[in-house]
Parts: sequence; structure tokens; C-alpha cells
Amino acid sequence: MDRILKIQDSHERILNEIMSRYNRPVMNNVDRGLYVEHLIADALGPDWLPSGSDWAAWDCQHRHGDRIEIKQSAARQSWDVAPVVPRDLPRFDIAPRKVYWKLVKGIWVKVKLTPPRRLADIYVFAWHGREDTNANHRDPGQWSFFVVAEPNLCKNQKSIGLGPLRASFNSCRVSDLSKEVETARPARAALKAVLNLV
Repeated sequence: MDRILKIQDSHERILNEIMSRYNRPVMNNVDRGLYVEHLIADALGPDWLPSGSDWAAWDCQHRHGDRIEIKQSAARQSWDVAPVVPRDLPRFDIAPRKVYWKLVKGIWVKVKLTPPRRLADIYVFAWHGREDTNANHRDPGQWSFFVVAEPNLCKNQKSIGLGPLRASFNSCRVSDLSKEVETARPARAALKAVLNLV
């Protein structure tokens, strides 16, 4: 019985420590990425679900099969001290994939893609541009989002910078994210899941 109580106490301490990583105004890159995926899924509504796995080939999926890839970055980093050192604007990975992992009967299986291709129907680029000490990655109102239908990205381009995103696409706030994603959604017949492209 004592051993079970010790395991439960340890488990609670570990969970509290993990949860505290998401309850900081400025999160590290790994924690922030997962947080933003859930933030976006929550903003889009109950028909959209985060993948729930870091092995998944896309980050969020609609119940009809539409897939979203989410890329995020922030001006203020967890290692910053005031004032923030100016840094280059971020670049986001959009490279076509040569392989991906697919869950088959509870086992992750590596699938080769020939030719390489992108796996999502829509890309959402999230940018937290606040640099001052009031930067709060948990505040949805401090984020801006660029919603881009995958065919609008250059076919073989491996990355895209924040500057080109700003020049080519309009950003939106979290309150308009659902509307922007709805506008970017392809026709059901054109979904990669329906076409069995991946």
C-alpha cells in the first residue's frame, strides 16, 4: 500500500511540474508548439481535433478529414532577459515530406512518399510578435495567424519566412481564425484524405 501511495504522490508531482511548463508567460519552443496546436484546435471548435501525437504527420484534423499543419514562432524566447536582443524574423518549415508515420492497428508504421509531398490541406502560421516583458504566450489575443491553403505555397519550397508571409497573405486574430480556415478549406472531393494521397 505504501508503494502505491508513493507512486501516486510521485505521479502527481510529475504532472504538476509538466503542467507548470504550460503556465508560464513565455514558454520554451517545444512546450509552446504543443500549446499553440491546442489553442488553434480550441479556437476552431469541436469539429477540429489536435493530432495528440508528436508522431502524427499533421497537427489538427477536421472530422471530415481536412488536415492542418501548424507552425509557430515567437519574438520573445524563454532564455531572453530584458531587453530582447534583436533577432532575424523566423522561417517556417514547409518542405514536402519523403516519409511520414501512419498509425496502423496501434503501431506506427513508416510510409515512403514518392514523389515527396506535403501532407496537410491547410497551413496555419502562428506568430507571437511581442518582445517586451508583457509578452504572454498564453494570451490568444497576442498571437497573429496566417492561414494558407496548401496549393498557395510554392510547390518545392522548403521554408517560408515571416516577411514573405506578411507580403503575400493577410494575418488574422484568434477571433477570426475559424472563418479564415473555413475560407481556406478545399472542396471535400479535393481533400488529401479523400483522394488517398497520404
